[in-house]
Amino acid sequence: MHTSTIIESYIDDTVRLVPRRMRADVACELRSLLHEELNARMEQSVPENAPASDNEAARTEAALALVRSYGEPATVAARYHTPMTIIDPADTTSFLRAAIVGAVSLVLLAGACSQFASPSVKPDDIVKIGTLSWLGTLVVWYGVKGAMRRRWPERTKWKPRDRDRVHRLGNIAIVPFAVVGIVAYIAPVWTANLFNRMTGAKIDAPSLAYTDEFQQQRLPIFIGLLIALLAMLLFVTWRGRQSRVTRRIDLGLNFVLACVVLSFAVAGGVMRAPHADAIAQQVLTLIGVIYLPCIGAIALSEIGRLKGTHQSTLS
Repeated sequence: MHTSTIIESYIDDTVRLVPRRMRADVACELRSLLHEELNARMEQSVPENAPASDNEAARTEAALALVRSYGEPATVAARYHTPMTIIDPADTTSFLRAAIVGAVSLVLLAGACSQFASPSVKPDDIVKIGTLSWLGTLVVWYGVKGAMRRRWPERTKWKPRDRDRVHRLGNIAIVPFAVVGIVAYIAPVWTANLFNRMTGAKIDAPSLAYTDEFQQQRLPIFIGLLIALLAMLLFVTWRGRQSRVTRRIDLGLNFVLACVVLSFAVAGGVMRAPHADAIAQQVLTLIGVIYLPCIGAIALSEIGRLKGTHQSTLS
């Protein structure tokens, strides 16, 4: 192959990867650089009295070695124009975390669905179709996010935030709802009857009765975890700030609670009424599938945090 053919082929493959308005200038610059460097190499390596055939063969080999030393055409094109990236390098870590959380959620959902005798729902289909859909959604989301960051950089400026600061008013507003929820879990039949009397609703309260095994053995663990989380909420609200210790205690309690909820969904036997128990299993499955991966994502972010000397810790 002739020397000019090698160089022009390399230039053609390179300029195809840059915007059309830049192609002529890039081609001209590359052509000039390659020919100048090739001539310089030939002057140093080939004697003046060498035969023409040897000279041409050496020139061809030198041209091929030269363009290869420049790198792949895509690499050279990137030096002239930064190619568009779907996922910005700055978003790689968060993208991987979101992908892992979604994959774990789908695996848990598939495992939970395998416990229910439903021929229309296949666990393998949930994992395969769900994974592809989730990854596609993430790619589109991060692509749009990166495009908006490049288009409107002023709107994406970093702003400082105090992650350990506690919003006391918000936490205080949560407490009454948390107490009502705990009472409803402890005595669902009584709560349903009270709700019927207050609102005139017609909830089938007897169908919400727990099985004896669940009420005596498993429910106390669940209620104990809820009370512990409520106590942690009140404690950090009183202090006004989170600490490394309180964050990790809260994380551990939530992780155990998520595992307990999933165990309820898999084991069943929560409600006495069969139809109520089936609904409870489905609801608990959905909660556990969302809850556990979210706790995992929070754990990943907590592991990545530094133990600063300014942070207050419990002794």
